[in-house]
Amino acid sequence: MSEIAALLRKLADLAENGQASAHPDAPAQALLDADIAGMRCLVFAAPTRKALLSPREREIARMVSNGYTNRAIASSLEISLWTVATHLRRIFAKLAVNSRAEMVALVFGAATPMRRH
Repeated sequence: MSEIAALLRKLADLAENGQASAHPDAPAQALLDADIAGMRCLVFAAPTRKALLSPREREIARMVSNGYTNRAIASSLEISLWTVATHLRRIFAKLAVNSRAEMVALVFGAATPMRRH
């Protein structure tokens, strides 16, 4: 493990000194793609929890943050209550949360306004 840490430190030093550059075939998500001691090193930023959600899950999470009930979400999106509940279960599992309030705080922060619908 200390070898990996040493390589990461070396990679960070190279990047700070402008000595590491991206390869032409580097993935778009890579922050850095460099060759160190004959080994290709790719550095990626950890995804945000919000990025773990599908576009539909983000839409439903946004509606919850605005105070929509499951029934109002189902009606607005023209999907069943069961589908709304399934999306929410998946969101809760992906984010490792147990409540709507916890989900909203994690995804949107505490400053999200709450409106009733």
